[in-house]
Amino acid sequence: MKQDIIIILASGSPRRRELLQQAGLEFEVIVSETEENTDKTKPEECVQELSEQKCSAVTREFLYKLPDNLGTLIDLRSGGILIVGADTVVSIDGKILGKPANAKAALKMLMELSGRTHEVYTGVSCKVLKYNTFTESLIEVDSFRFYSETKVNMYNFDEYEALDYIATGEPMDKAGAYGIQGIGARLVKSIEGDYNNVVGFPLGEFVKELADRDYISFD
Repeated sequence: MKQDIIIILASGSPRRRELLQQAGLEFEVIVSETEENTDKTKPEECVQELSEQKCSAVTREFLYKLPDNLGTLIDLRSGGILIVGADTVVSIDGKILGKPANAKAALKMLMELSGRTHEVYTGVSCKVLKYNTFTESLIEVDSFRFYSETKVNMYNFDEYEALDYIATGEPMDKAGAYGIQGIGARLVKSIEGDYNNVVGFPLGEFVKELADRDYISFD
């Protein structure tokens, strides 16, 4: 695979980093300190807006405050930067479940999911910047975004099993209070859709977008 652009992941998620590494993509991580907020109630709209906010915050840092190491990130005359923001939520009965604030909230979320089917949505927003030699600055030349949905069917489990899982600490930084790639896999009966989307990033669809736009090639 040939990569013709430098990727900046605007997310501190170790799971997203691992997925990009798994695909053989080269990237840097720059996380914005800006707090994201949305009033969207539909999960597909929520994840797209939040991913857009993450992407835009890091994009502004490049457009108005060039990083000191810009020259090491890209070839100023021919290279480009693709900034990627992503956000994942769990939804059941049309209600969005984020990360639990405490163990009590985690238990409530898990018991809502027990024995039922829910949806996991991940939104991905991307902006492409290239160096303009006339203005000696970066300019935005492309942008795109999408979301992916996966249905997750959970086993029936009781409060004791949920509390045992919560005691591992794993649910506390996970949307919906579980991680399919970790101990939480024991709660999952089956899925319909992209497994990586449930982990936190629809890797296959992302790579296809890059290939379709000629940012990567397989020649």
